[in-house]
Amino acid sequence: MRRRLVALLLAAQTTAAAGAQTRPAAPAGQAPTGTTGAVPPAPRLVGAPARRQVDGRIFPPRLRVGTGWSIEPVVKVQGDLSRFDPVVDAGNEDFLWRRRRFGVKGELFGHVDFEVEREFGDETDPWRDVYIDLKAADWLAVKAGHFRVPFSLDGLTGSTSHDFVNRSLGGNTIAPGRDIGVMLHGRARGRIVTFAVGMFDSNDAVDTTRASVDDDKGATNPGRTAAGRVTVQPFDAVDRLPRGLRNLEFGVNATWSSVPEGLNGLVGRSVYRHRFFAPVYLNGDRVRTGVDVALLAGPVSLKAEWMRVSDERQGQGLGNVDLPDAVARAWYVAGTWLLTGEAKDGTIAPRRPFLRGGVGAIEVALRAERLALGSASAAGEPAFANPRAANLLANGDDVITIGLTWYLNRWFKLQGNAIHESFGDVARAPIAGRRTYWSYVGRVQFAL
Repeated sequence: MRRRLVALLLAAQTTAAAGAQTRPAAPAGQAPTGTTGAVPPAPRLVGAPARRQVDGRIFPPRLRVGTGWSIEPVVKVQGDLSRFDPVVDAGNEDFLWRRRRFGVKGELFGHVDFEVEREFGDETDPWRDVYIDLKAADWLAVKAGHFRVPFSLDGLTGSTSHDFVNRSLGGNTIAPGRDIGVMLHGRARGRIVTFAVGMFDSNDAVDTTRASVDDDKGATNPGRTAAGRVTVQPFDAVDRLPRGLRNLEFGVNATWSSVPEGLNGLVGRSVYRHRFFAPVYLNGDRVRTGVDVALLAGPVSLKAEWMRVSDERQGQGLGNVDLPDAVARAWYVAGTWLLTGEAKDGTIAPRRPFLRGGVGAIEVALRAERLALGSASAAGEPAFANPRAANLLANGDDVITIGLTWYLNRWFKLQGNAIHESFGDVARAPIAGRRTYWSYVGRVQFAL
């Protein structure tokens, strides 16, 4: 493990020593170029790294042929080391390569973007983003391939841009992941309004047993799914307001899909994938809804999100009667503060990188969240954990995450999180009868 960490540290220090300069600020009202999510992100929320000169060369390296096309590498490497109190599974207390992702992305003739990205730590489902994006105009583009379904601010934030080591429980349990599909998207009045609407299709079987700590997977999406997302920055053009208020963004999204008959309900899992709510029998429509808000003001950010999913249970009761919908709800509220004063604007570029006359950038973060699963109202019915019960015995996980991030330079960062979890039904907690748990995780990351 030490050799792996040392190798990554040396790589980062070599990059820093190459003479990285600070990134120029984007003009007022504009976002950094490039995106990492399935939806054109709001200004200053999710941005791809801006390019820069390093000793007279462009970094990251880009191969360009005339004005026709360009291509550049994608590298995402993350390693985690975790400790738990109490220890539920000793096998989890080890160094884990969370991501070993490599690929390429580029542009053709100013109207076509493309990306191909593979996870080399996943032998069964290695492909992540594999798509082309045809841009007719700012307000209309067509994206096709394998990419994230447009739902959830947290779910669409790139894995290397997250404020915490793990996504929220809602972003991991309720929000869908990547699927094969076609999506129309665009933006109006700069980025004051963005939209995305698409159809997706998955041949994957519903997986109710997955315990892998991979929060890029998202919730399983059987069959066809229709999805849409809209974001609005209502005060962006009001020059007399402080920049922080002008950055205020609201988002709303929804999906619809049809779930085949069977034991295909969502599984409630803790941050480190211990099951606290078992799947139930479903048959019918799955409808997700969600809203979110984000505010970025200088070195400070505030984000909040609420999401809900309901699954029909047609003919799943005794005598083939319909049962009340299975329901899952989640929310989170999160805040960050860059103590060294950098703006929370896309990818963080320290003013004074480590080993270049400074200590880098240091950020503190706090998130409170909850995930709860159960059923819609079944008045007068006793609650049971049976997967065909009319009134499902609910359970939930309340989580507080305290975070510290050290950005050594633009491409390398260290993160540490302390995570406190509390379960509603102790009989179905990771250790029966114990309600509260602590987890501690450190991460090393290198990304281009």
